[in-house]
Amino acid sequence: MNTRKLNMRHWAALFAAALLIASPVGMTSCKEDISEDAYAVKQKDSMMDYITKNPELSMIKRIFDEVKLGNSADASALSSVLSARGNYTVFAPDNHAITAYLNAKGFNSLEVDSVADPERKEALVELKNHIALSCVIDNGTTTAYELADLTGFSGTIPTTNLSNRFLDIKEVDGEIVINVDSRITTPNVEVSNGMCHVVDKVIAPSIQNLATLIKAADNMRTMGTLLEVTGWADSLQLKTKEEMDFQNKYIEYAGTSHLNASNNKPYEYQATRKIAYTAFVETDEVLFNDWGIPMPEYDSITEKVNNWEPIIQALEAKCAQVLGGNDAPGDYKNPKNAVNIFMAYHLLDGGMAPSQFVQHFNEYGYDFGADSKNPQQAKYTVNVWDYFVTKGNPRGLLKITQIPTTHEYFINRVSEHKNDFGEDYSEVGVLYGYDGKQLNAVGQQGLNIKINTKNGENENNALNGFYYPIDHVLVYNEATRDALAKERIRIDVASLMPELYSNGLRGTAARYFPNGYFKNVLYETNLSELCYTKDGYDPASGGAWKDYQGDEFLICGRYDFVFRLPPVPTSGTYELRMGASFNNLRGMFQVYIAEEHPLNQIAIGLPIDQRESVSMFPGNPWVKDGDDATTNRENDRNLRNQGYMKAPNYFASTSAHGATGLDDLARNATPGNPAVRRILTTRYFDKNKVYYLRFKSALQATNKQFMLDYFEFVPKSVIDAAVPEDIW
Repeated sequence: MNTRKLNMRHWAALFAAALLIASPVGMTSCKEDISEDAYAVKQKDSMMDYITKNPELSMIKRIFDEVKLGNSADASALSSVLSARGNYTVFAPDNHAITAYLNAKGFNSLEVDSVADPERKEALVELKNHIALSCVIDNGTTTAYELADLTGFSGTIPTTNLSNRFLDIKEVDGEIVINVDSRITTPNVEVSNGMCHVVDKVIAPSIQNLATLIKAADNMRTMGTLLEVTGWADSLQLKTKEEMDFQNKYIEYAGTSHLNASNNKPYEYQATRKIAYTAFVETDEVLFNDWGIPMPEYDSITEKVNNWEPIIQALEAKCAQVLGGNDAPGDYKNPKNAVNIFMAYHLLDGGMAPSQFVQHFNEYGYDFGADSKNPQQAKYTVNVWDYFVTKGNPRGLLKITQIPTTHEYFINRVSEHKNDFGEDYSEVGVLYGYDGKQLNAVGQQGLNIKINTKNGENENNALNGFYYPIDHVLVYNEATRDALAKERIRIDVASLMPELYSNGLRGTAARYFPNGYFKNVLYETNLSELCYTKDGYDPASGGAWKDYQGDEFLICGRYDFVFRLPPVPTSGTYELRMGASFNNLRGMFQVYIAEEHPLNQIAIGLPIDQRESVSMFPGNPWVKDGDDATTNRENDRNLRNQGYMKAPNYFASTSAHGATGLDDLARNATPGNPAVRRILTTRYFDKNKVYYLRFKSALQATNKQFMLDYFEFVPKSVIDAAVPEDIW
């Protein structure tokens, strides 16, 4: 694969934004040069055959002929790609749709030569690129999307288009609508290399940056203005230069593969790095209902909120009250200002589509195979969650949960589950408070807040990320922190890599990354080979993995790197664990911990040998669960004495997906080389400090791997509780 070089140029003032033109990071079949033997066998029409024969699609046909996937002189036109073998989903706009779109942008035709002004000429070229790349999805080795795959849910199509953008989808009056208002008029035209759906409007995701898109929403005038006043809008701007600098540095590696040192398997080189963000935003009505903040009086001519002063005064007073103080009153760009702190907790690095909030793959009771194209739809029985790190200094911790009953997403939902031996971990209650105190009283505390994946007719899919309306005010105060700190915090390492989300890689692709790609991986040596792998997508996958959420990082070679840990919600004593599975491809490593600065390191424990089977632990303490819960717990205590715990009962071996049999679950799967949790350290963690772990190979070998799957921060109150920690 040759990845299309990012064309990050500013449009003419007419469009007032930069347009990212790129082939999808996850594409496996699009190439600049199409060999003769790649073309589809003529058993049925190819995608381009169908489009060419349909007179109502003559304009998109012309656009596909002109738009190229690459910048070289011999780069293939998109029409050539869509004539080749593959699995493509095309939402082809008809001629009426393209004409209407062009007219709305101030153009009368597709003829570039008819435009005199050089800037407008360039804008038309980019416009055609935008039309072409936005309506095509490369499904890779998976079959193309048919109508049935897009029916019954609202959110985003899990696979990105050729511009590396997620497409919004919803069902309205029995019709499938793409990106707000593009309706499928002719569905399910099956061709030899995919599926074509004719649509009545051009699919063209917004080219606005995230802050601008929020401000443009007619129901978010207060938060849109607050982003600007606090200065956080500046951090949500397009990072065109940074993206281009990275691409120019690694463009020669686009389309190449790196042979993993430990398994000699190829991993595609990740030669692009898009920068994007996610925002959770209260509507004006929510702020009014929960906090009594005045409704904004918006002047559409000046594009200003006329009553901003009473609004910001009311907001600052309420933030100071709920957060417990305000160290910089009136100085809204100061990170110690209560309003600034409030705003920061709404923002995440990494642009997440709704399908990326949580990862469905091998959790208890889930059959991935039944929903492999749209794994967020159904067929899961337990809550699925992940944690994310918010902006601000200090950073905050934010939990997103999806529940199986309604498939809705919630922020900071703290639940009770059936969690003993023989139970199924179903939710039996939501913890609203403790010690008689109501923690999530409406408008006061940031617990159990529902995320809406759409904002009515307002587009929420920006060029550099997404925003989502929330149904109550979101805050990160002591009550919220205390609630999160009363449960075991299990964090998938991939959720701490926002770059995976921004580039459409989480859960969809195996990749090799050059040094410096991830902001949370520091000081990696040239001998450290960082690969992200996902069962079912990884070329080295042989099944029967024992990975939380079905993915992991493999760092190979004589590795030496530092990983920035997420923050804890409250200061206190935590047991820090890491998930791992052992085999003879692994190596031995020493762990160091650092506080505040990544180089302030002290070694913790003895080197850990991931080549060992549990039978090599002193006393052979790993024992498969039996029918007696008391005996099982005693066996668990013996294993803990060696610094290990069984893997959680929450997920299964990846080959079993969500099966619930004793031999399928990660806690008991594959005796001899099962998944385990290694207890790294028990120590005091300060909520306001940054902590780092250094992992350094203790071997001279250059072909061993280090597996990084998930971390657990377990508060002392959970470990010392009268009721033993659950097996989940």
